[in-house]
Parts: sequence; C-alpha cells; structure tokens
Amino acid sequence: MTRHYRSVQRQPRSRRGIACLGWITALIWVLVALVAAYLFVLRPSLSRTVGEQAVQRLNIDGTQSGAGVLPTLVTALPSGEVRISEQEINAYLLAHAGLLAPIDQATVRLVSGGLEVDIRAFGLDGTARMGVALQNGRVIALNPRLDGPLGRLVSLGDLLAPVEQRLNELLEAQGRRITDLRIEPGELIVTVTDA
Repeated sequence: MTRHYRSVQRQPRSRRGIACLGWITALIWVLVALVAAYLFVLRPSLSRTVGEQAVQRLNIDGTQSGAGVLPTLVTALPSGEVRISEQEINAYLLAHAGLLAPIDQATVRLVSGGLEVDIRAFGLDGTARMGVALQNGRVIALNPRLDGPLGRLVSLGDLLAPVEQRLNELLEAQGRRITDLRIEPGELIVTVTDA
C-alpha cells in the first residue's frame, strides 16, 4: 500500500491585497478616533460654549438699566409660592427670542415631574427632556437629554451647566433661596425665601 501525498503549494498573498487590508484597517482606526474625539472632546466643548454664550446674552440684554433677563427674573421673584404657567413661559420665550440665539424656536411643555422643550437650533430640531430639583439648596437639572438630530450635535447636560451655575450664583448674590421647586402638568411651582 502506497500513499501518495499531493503537495499543496501555497500561493503567496499578493502584496496588493495585504496593502489594501492595511489601508482599510488604518481607515477604520482613524474613523474610530474621529468619532471618539467628537463625542468626548468636541461635542461637550461646543455644548458648554453655547451654554456660556447663552448666559452672557441673558446677563446683559442691552436695556438702559443694563440689567439682563436672568438677573431681572431672579429679582422679580416674589417671596413665597409662585406659580408659573407653561403659557407664561412660552410667551416670555417668544418675547425674548432674540436673546436665545442660536435657538431659533423653543416651546415648553410642563409635564408631571419635568419639562419638555421642542427646540430648533442650527437648522436642526430636537426635544429636550429633564426634571428639576433642589440639591443642597441649588437648582439642578435631573437627567437632561436632548433627542433628535440636534441631540447628536450638542449635549444638553454640558449646555445647561453654565446656566445652572449662573442662576444659583444670582440667587445667592441677591440673598434669595428656593426652598421648594416642583413641576405639575402645565405649571411650575417655586417657593422663594429671602435669606
């Protein structure tokens, strides 16, 4: 019994195929790096910059008094319980639309335990959703998120951080303190005390 072995000759891979595989791998890594840089560096930075610009516009509105919208709102809050309807909020946003740039349009809905805002900015639409609460005497946004195409461009949490900070600084500087804050359908209820 004789065995015949067939010799199998391996064909060397073409250099062109190996080079192509190398370029594809490199391209994938470059794309991964670009996406990571956008998500972890550029998007938060852009969002925070937009938030800081919003705070600047809300601090000084160009009136003769020089008092901006945000400081005026905090000063105007009377002591005690204040109920603000969603219609009042939307009318105020419409009246001060120029200060909201780059936001072109915003409509607020107050729902049980939180708020939803339909936003159009940078030519993109999105819906912001969040709750609000008091933490160590400071107003904070709970679980802010921005859905839709606009949410892929900006991070709502990073955008709101400078606004939250400025609001709390103004309350403290004016000797005001929010002791209760809640949202019911169609209404924002705030209790303010003077320190």
